Amino acid sequence: MWLLLVGILALVYWLWKPFYWKGKGVKYLVPYPLIGNSMGLITKGNSTFRRDLYYAFPDEKMFGFHLFTQPILCIRDPEIAVDVFVKDFEHFTANGLGSNQEYDLSGGNILFLHGTQWKEMRNKISPFFTPAKVKAMMNSIDVTMPKAVKILEENLRAGSACDIGNLFTRMTNDVITQACFGIESDAFEKNSAFLPLADLFFSPHTNVMFTIKAVSQSLFKFLRLQSFDLDSSLFLKRIMKNLVEYRKENNVQGHDFVQGIIEILDKEHRTVDEERMKKIEYYPDGTRVPKFDFDELFLQALIIFIGGVESTASTMTWIFYELAKNQEMQDRCREEVMDVVKRTGSPLKLDQQNEIPTVLGAINEALRMYPAFEINSRICTKTYTFSDNGLTIEPGQTLWFPTGPYQRDAKHFPDPDTFDPLRWQGEKPGLFTTFGLGPRLCLGKSFALSQMILVVSRFLQNYKFTLNSKTKVPVRPHERRPINSPSSPVLLDISRIVD
Repeated sequence: MWLLLVGILALVYWLWKPFYWKGKGVKYLVPYPLIGNSMGLITKGNSTFRRDLYYAFPDEKMFGFHLFTQPILCIRDPEIAVDVFVKDFEHFTANGLGSNQEYDLSGGNILFLHGTQWKEMRNKISPFFTPAKVKAMMNSIDVTMPKAVKILEENLRAGSACDIGNLFTRMTNDVITQACFGIESDAFEKNSAFLPLADLFFSPHTNVMFTIKAVSQSLFKFLRLQSFDLDSSLFLKRIMKNLVEYRKENNVQGHDFVQGIIEILDKEHRTVDEERMKKIEYYPDGTRVPKFDFDELFLQALIIFIGGVESTASTMTWIFYELAKNQEMQDRCREEVMDVVKRTGSPLKLDQQNEIPTVLGAINEALRMYPAFEINSRICTKTYTFSDNGLTIEPGQTLWFPTGPYQRDAKHFPDPDTFDPLRWQGEKPGLFTTFGLGPRLCLGKSFALSQMILVVSRFLQNYKFTLNSKTKVPVRPHERRPINSPSSPVLLDISRIVD
């Protein structure tokens, strides 16, 4: 009886969905019988679902569909995307990730915040990423590089292939730990406590959590779920708390996120052990007034760690996978680096990056072909009318711009499946949205790019990389992880560059 009732309700719901879009002047994607659009995300996986969705109406600038109970407007046109994300940002100040600050430990991080609360928090932590501070944090590369070289040399002596993705995860883990916490991680040790964190934060379990959010923010809140692995978050919180206390007690200065947190705590006259004020204040737009206490500031360090490890490691893995397939382009990149090294007598520095255009192109090309996150989303926060077709949407409407499929669309990037670093020299192609657009552009963009420039150039200076026969070509993105990482190991053979 219950099964029959559920079946009837499901059929009614399936039949009702398209009527939401009737009279709105946009085409709509009718739910597939039985599985529907929503189940497509689950059964097909992230990349495949988004690609199929993007090409459902290849000649339309926008169209509607339903993801579970949520009506979504899919934007395909780059000019409309610029309007939404940049020019008319005041109408779309929230992204689609939601912010459950009551029960979700990570719910108060800047990625999830919106409105005035997001603006105030971003203004507070943006000074941590000035060019001078990013440059200072890049000193961590000098600490981490010898550890990575040791692994490469061990592979050379043993004549074995290097799992380049695993190596980059260790490197980015160590670099971001130094930048955030001012300490070296144990990512290069056998029984590392830090190394598993990237997998835990971006596991298929996390993908399930974000899928539940897509079903219903209210359901996610009612079940008191966590966006990211709780034990891992608490592990990092204990480390940061101890570091803040130690530095304050011993008057130790640093050039990292911990130092920034200490300065804000001092300015706000807060202590690590201060009991959080019970009263919660709100801005007129309904968002919380930040307290700028330790708990809130830790969440900003947490999201920088979460976003900075796996996304950068995956991108560098894709870079070397493509360069290993294209030896001519790898040699060209190496020649640019070696020209700088021979002229200066030292490894390439950030202020010399304009002298390596092909290396920069290789980084941009990997970011284009394999963006860490394939969807840019926004939620309408103020009634908005599109100038293109006159469609008016109300607050609460979710919009998607599929970054991954767009950046593989031949209309915008000719020969899109070919890794071509040279396309980034001269006039830039298409709309580049890997780091987001507009005021919500990724805060860590400069940090990530700086890290990749230094690591890629130093690796190419000393080693040649070729595909190992055990690498499953083509390497495809993992369909069950929320980040665009390789689904199988990228194994590379290494040889030393001899002058």
